[in-house]
Amino acid sequence: MGAIWSQQGCVRISKEQGLVERDKLVEGKEYSFKQEGHRLYMLDTPIELLTDTWKVIARIMITELTVGHNKTKGIYKVLKVYSDEEVRVVSGTLIPYDKVRGK
Repeated sequence: MGAIWSQQGCVRISKEQGLVERDKLVEGKEYSFKQEGHRLYMLDTPIELLTDTWKVIARIMITELTVGHNKTKGIYKVLKVYSDEEVRVVSGTLIPYDKVRGK
């Protein structure tokens, strides 16, 4: 018996999972999130925060992570909230997972 782990290079969440709207994010503030499944995130390393529609809205850092019972919970600290132009440019560089994996 084993567990399936997913290594993540960004945090892509919905409002139900803890996403705060970009215009309400505050740089330096911490927010919590939760997801189904066992996920590994780099701690104390800047990564991107994405909406569930693959829109990059901020640069964050995971400061706390708990994994177990097929759930992942954590806290992210906002390092930079992206401007409209930055959202457009950074989001435009992404290739969504389903396009790479053929799902």
